Amino acid sequence: MTMGTTGSARQDELHAIETELAGHATFSDARRILDRYCTFTLLRLEAAFRDRPPVRALCKQLRDERHRRAAADVLADPMVLAYLEGLPEAPRRGDDARGAEIEELCAAVQRRLRDGASGLPTAAGCLLSVHPRGAPSAITLWDPDAPASIFKRRFESAFDTRVATHHPASLRRPDPAFADAVERGCDLLARVLPDLAASALAHLRLIGVISSATLESCVCHFIVSTAFVRPTLSRTPWEMAEALLHEALHCKLGHLARTTGGFQWEGDGSTTIRPVWRRSQPGADWSLRRAFSAFHVYVHLALFFTCVERLETPSAGAFGAMPAPFRRGRRTALERADHLRQELSAAGLPGGSDFRSMMFAWLSRTLQRLSAAA
Repeated sequence: MTMGTTGSARQDELHAIETELAGHATFSDARRILDRYCTFTLLRLEAAFRDRPPVRALCKQLRDERHRRAAADVLADPMVLAYLEGLPEAPRRGDDARGAEIEELCAAVQRRLRDGASGLPTAAGCLLSVHPRGAPSAITLWDPDAPASIFKRRFESAFDTRVATHHPASLRRPDPAFADAVERGCDLLARVLPDLAASALAHLRLIGVISSATLESCVCHFIVSTAFVRPTLSRTPWEMAEALLHEALHCKLGHLARTTGGFQWEGDGSTTIRPVWRRSQPGADWSLRRAFSAFHVYVHLALFFTCVERLETPSAGAFGAMPAPFRRGRRTALERADHLRQELSAAGLPGGSDFRSMMFAWLSRTLQRLSAAA
């Protein structure tokens, strides 16, 4: 791409980049990633409790084609995997507490299969949801007032221990205005990047609404498929769209990382990166894992902001005026992505044939294409 490239050729290049970021067979195809992820979770469940008849019976049901859709919801549920990842490597035979809990979980899942219930078990009883255009599943807004269940109990506990202890926050009940803001954000994403929106949002299944003085939005590695969002992001659809894409991409990388062997970082705690835009903040060092995740997001955001600039005028009526920071969004995303690329390169990431190095090379090539097209 050169400075003399026509507008039509530039648009074709941006569409080609979107197509690859949305559907690369190895690094970004949502259907393949989620299929592998569900298989991975089922295998972990079978391996951890193969000696317990209720678990064997449940796994058999989950493999039954008649329950395919419900099984996909169960295996994508954040608390099913959180439970498995919280186990010791080899659960002790005769562990009564573990046994009682897994059998309670199995019973809850079997009731859902019997009743033909749809959606994530953790979201049972939550009434507000949004179905993004092109995405295979709805995004449910988690409700603290939903009926009690083992899933709800574990979700609240996970939030308290994994999120609220690091960033003081509390879960609050969603309202129709927030659901409308999420829907408008999804609609804007679908208008700007229809293929990428559908691919990314396929990995976001649950949103917890939070009250917090410090957090705008976040994900937690331990609570997959889930983002936590403060209602202030509903100020404009533009800000909501950016936040949803940002957090959905973290969810996507989390699903991908769990289904490949390429994300084990040797010495992850000793080698850190301090992004240039965070250098004045105390304790702002990032692990290599976090830096890679941010690099992944900023490459995608560079495409998002590049395309947003082209849609501002025709979209202003439907979504309101673009916030002032968005006018610098493309440049900021490109600069941050390139900075992280250089820092990760200096840390020795490229050069190997492992999955992570290949994905880094792919994202770096995509960033070069975006810089040229911008």
